[in-house]
Amino acid sequence: MKRDTVTCSFVMDRDVYNTFKSIVSRHGENVKGNIVRYMQSVIEYDIPNADTILAIQEVQALKNNPNKKTYGSFSEVLEELDAEDDE
Repeated sequence: MKRDTVTCSFVMDRDVYNTFKSIVSRHGENVKGNIVRYMQSVIEYDIPNADTILAIQEVQALKNNPNKKTYGSFSEVLEELDAEDDE
């Protein structure tokens, strides 16, 4: 074993594990890879909340989208929402 790696071992509820495994498998992932990627995201963003990490990634993707819609003020957003409600 390499000196710069660690083996993690923990006990958890079988149903929770099987449900998690089923979900990540449907998305072409495996449990170990998914957990390692989550840990890397926590380190990258210094935030241990999956929803927050996804929101940050979404904002970054929007910033990089040259076709994104922008608004000059929050009132413009509300006006657009009101117009959509009227349709």
